[in-house]
Formats: sequence, C-alpha cells, structure tokens
Amino acid sequence: MERMLTAFVFFAAFALAMTGAGPQAARAQTAQAQLVASGLTQPLFVATPAGDTRLFAVERAGRIRIVKNGVTQATPFLDIQTRVSTAGEGGLLGLAFPADYASSGLFSVYYTDSNSDSVLARFSVTANPDVADPNSEQELLFIEQPDGSGFLNHKGGTLHYGPDGFLWFASGDGGGGNDPFENAQNFQSLLGKLLRLDVGPVFAAGSIPVSGEVYRIPADNPFVASAPRDEIWALGFRNPYRWSFDRATGDLWIGDVGQGAIEEVDFEAASDPGGRNYGWDVMEGGNCNGNDPAPAPPCNDPSLTLPVHQYGHGSGECSIIGGYVYRGDTSALSGLYFFGDFCTGRVWSFAPSTLAVVDRTAQLGAAAGVGFTLVGFGEDGFGRLLLVQRNAGTIYRIVAAPGTSTGCGIGPELAGLLALLAAARRARGQRVLAAARASASIRA
Repeated sequence: MERMLTAFVFFAAFALAMTGAGPQAARAQTAQAQLVASGLTQPLFVATPAGDTRLFAVERAGRIRIVKNGVTQATPFLDIQTRVSTAGEGGLLGLAFPADYASSGLFSVYYTDSNSDSVLARFSVTANPDVADPNSEQELLFIEQPDGSGFLNHKGGTLHYGPDGFLWFASGDGGGGNDPFENAQNFQSLLGKLLRLDVGPVFAAGSIPVSGEVYRIPADNPFVASAPRDEIWALGFRNPYRWSFDRATGDLWIGDVGQGAIEEVDFEAASDPGGRNYGWDVMEGGNCNGNDPAPAPPCNDPSLTLPVHQYGHGSGECSIIGGYVYRGDTSALSGLYFFGDFCTGRVWSFAPSTLAVVDRTAQLGAAAGVGFTLVGFGEDGFGRLLLVQRNAGTIYRIVAAPGTSTGCGIGPELAGLLALLAAARRARGQRVLAAARASASIRA
C-alpha cells in the first residue's frame, strides 16, 4: 500500500510540475472560507475516507449525507433515524473511516439510542459506493448513561481511527453540574474518559479479548492488568465533544467543554504512553473547582495535566469546539491548530510552538462569527480543513487567502497525499512498536 501511494504521489508531483499547477510563491498570513456544501439538515460533523473526493456529512437526526462535486445527494449514505435519540445533546454525533475503508467497506459511527445511551457501531457499504447497508450494524461499544432528564448532556461526540489503527473515542462525564456521580475521576466508569479499542475485525498481535465484547484491548494501553478499566487511555474530562489527531505528527488535540468559567484545549504528544488525568471535576481548566466537595486527587496535584490553552466566558464564549491542526497545503497556515466556540462562532488558531492565539473570525466571513451554529471541524480526503455550521446546514473549507500561499509547487491535493504517505509510514512504525511491546509483555 505504501509503495503504491508513494508512486502515486511521485507521478502526481510530476504531472503538476509539467502543467505548472500549484500555488503561487508567497507566504500565507491570512485565511479565508470557501462554501463547499449546503442544503444539509442540522449537520454536526464531516469526515471522508483518505483520498476520496466526496464529503460525508453527519446529520444530527440520524442520517449521513454525501456531498459529491459540491452537490448534496438526495439519497442518504446511511439512515438510522429510527434508532437515534436527539434528546438533550444527543443524536448521530460522530463518524470515522478506517485506513482500509477502500477495501473493507467498513466504517464506524457514534450515536445516542432511544434511551439516550451511547452506542459505537460499525456498518458496511453496499455494492453502491454511495449507499451503506443500515441492516449491517454491529455494536462495538455500549455505554449506559445516567437516567433522568437532568442528565441529557455531556455525551461527547467524536471518534477517530488513530495513526495506530485503533479506534479512539472520548466520552463525556454523563451530564449534570459538577459531575454529580464523580464519573470523570472514577477508574471503573467509561464516562469522562478517552478510550482506545482494537475493534478488528483483524486484531493486532497481542490485543486482549474482553468477555462478551466485540472489541479487544490494545496490549500497550496504559492501565492493562491494573485496577482501572483496561479500555481507558486518559481520564478527567467533562465533555470532550470535538478532538482530533494531527495527521502529520500523530499528536492529540482535545477541546474539553467547560462548566461556568473555563474552556480548555488539552494536548498529548504522539509519543505519550497514556494514563494522563486532565483534571475534571477537581479542576476546570487551570482553576480549582470549588464545587467539588472532596477532590481526589487534590486540586493542583502533580498527577493532573493542565490544558495548554484556556479561555474564559467574558466575551460571550461558553463552549469550545475543538478543531484540527491545518495540514491541507504548504502555506504558512500549515501546522496551526484551529478551534472555535459554539456560543459566539468565533474561530482562532495558534502555533503549537508558541501558543500565540490569532483571531480568524473576520477572515472567514460567513463561516464564522454567528452564534450557536459552529458545531464541528473536519478534514476532507486530502486533509483540507472543514468547518460545519449546524443551523445554516453548510460546510466550509478553510484555506490560505489568495496570493499568500507558498511557492513549493504543490497544490492542496498533493500536500494532502504527502501527509497521507507520512501517516501511513507512521502507522506502520506504530504497529511495529505495538507488536514489540506485546511480545515483550508476553515474554515477561
């Protein structure tokens, strides 16, 4: 697969050089937004298989719609509305395609069911590549949520297949103020956690079967053979609604929605062995949560990992929408982390090396600055950054402003393919490392 992708990238680069295609020479300092999809009904997220020119838009009620050549297709890719509850913050919330989707036809979704419990499920595409089989559902993970109308929030919303090939999912704490059930700090609860699962159907060497479950536990998960649940990679989250991997480095970026004062961005390097505690409900961002009657561990304990960035609610902001590191081209936007806020629609970026925040709202025009409509970011099949507006039913692409991209002679499609190649190489290295760890564990 890697040899084929390398050859494709080489010939694409040659073709671009021969035709003179590619951006003009200059350095990008500003961003702009291009409308790429409209006519959607409460879209919440967008994802695309690697190298695919289509967009797959997740609609809250329980449909996935395909956008092809700028046209939203009338026939849904998947329709499971009868299984999905939109009560509170529920709905069809997430979608992820594994690296082998082109050959396997398998993909995964996250939704809240008729009881508002959390379901990760896998489906299969039919012989028609634009239509999936709703009867092919296989439940991968079920998480029971607290009962009662007061606990219909903090459902999380994002799942990704990581650079290691495993399925990652971040769950909210189950809802209610100040995590009343103390789920986020409970090592026996899967709520308020980042989970890492081997869902197969071809399992990695050394992955550990779980009785009664489809999934297995990756051998190098941080809490394997200890008191906490083996599925847990990290804990201490309130509502990590939108999060992502940097496709070039494998680093993890998490937007964790705060309570009454602080919104936070959490970071974890690709080399991190896991097991981190991000603090909720002992802390809200870098602040002690005075409403936690018996914090354990205590506030500011060295075992807690503080956010790399946080902001308050003083200007109307109230709910972070975690984004992505921009990898869609070689402009000066490349490597910047983009994120926004639901309540104001503002969008910012910062360089991970400096954390200096730049307000991109005005630059993005109609794609930003509208309150209560920005609900997600995403990437297309070539790694270009997308922004999803729920109320407007639109998806925008964020790009470097005209005349300000680099003169490297490659366009966004090729830049995305180069990133895919790097990701493929990194994934192979991760698989080799995981196998070595598993072998070492077995020998021990």
